[in-house]
Amino acid sequence: MSSSRIFVGISGAGALAIALAGCGTSSSPSTTASSPSTASSMSSSSASMSSAGSSGGVAVASLAANKTAQIVQAGTAATFVVTAVTSAGKPAVNQPVTFYIGPMVPLSGIPPKHWYASGTPQGNAYISSFTRMTNNSGQATLVLKAQPTKSMEMVGVRIGNLSSYSTSQGKALGSLDAWWTTPTTSPTAPVGDWVTLSPWVTNSPANQTVPLTVMVNSPTGPVAGATVSFAMKGGMGSTSRSSMSSSGGVTRTTGSSGQVVYSVKTGAMMAMTPIRIVVSSASTMMRVSGGMNAELISR
Repeated sequence: MSSSRIFVGISGAGALAIALAGCGTSSSPSTTASSPSTASSMSSSSASMSSAGSSGGVAVASLAANKTAQIVQAGTAATFVVTAVTSAGKPAVNQPVTFYIGPMVPLSGIPPKHWYASGTPQGNAYISSFTRMTNNSGQATLVLKAQPTKSMEMVGVRIGNLSSYSTSQGKALGSLDAWWTTPTTSPTAPVGDWVTLSPWVTNSPANQTVPLTVMVNSPTGPVAGATVSFAMKGGMGSTSRSSMSSSGGVTRTTGSSGQVVYSVKTGAMMAMTPIRIVVSSASTMMRVSGGMNAELISR
């Protein structure tokens, strides 16, 4: 596997949402119709980041995942482990968990048209197993059924009061994603690679600098020499546009640790800062993942 090819997934929600609303698309995505419980309609009465009372009165402050995005060998299952913590850094124990699955074709330019919740007949068609409540470590596990090549599933997550899935918009503003492929499929990405983002889902005060750390890994170790571009797309964010390059973005190159860091300052209260993220090969500058949209929402 070439060390210069990667696939990056970025997600987020809550008061600070790092929103991957259309991984694999070439423009800002919009979901036309979806439902976590049925294939036809979605209630629009809930706000995208609404609090769905967590058990025991415990507020979930942030979510982490072992893999934010992963490239999976076609015909095999994909597993995500999500950890929820409180503002005190303690595991968010016994919190209700819901996963939302959005199937799509990778790099098609068409985001998921439907989303299906775990525990429903539609969701069960894509899910092998899932955790309904967090354990004593604040963890929840999702296992997606094996899929053929050229398949992608984006995953929104709600744990307690913190959700990356917007019921009003019918899509995941922040998501995990799995892309099934083979080395000979075109287009493709390196099978077995995965990416983690920190923070992934977290609350953040207004006017605070948040360092976004992207870690790129492969079965043989960290991936060095890949580029990750971050470009502002307007909105009410407070990140200075003078810091962006002439091409409309800031580019970071992964080092020997497979890591890049990009610091973003959140806007004023309730401000939104949309950011487009593109991953390329350092040697050819060809796209090696779908375009992503990150969005910081400050409280």
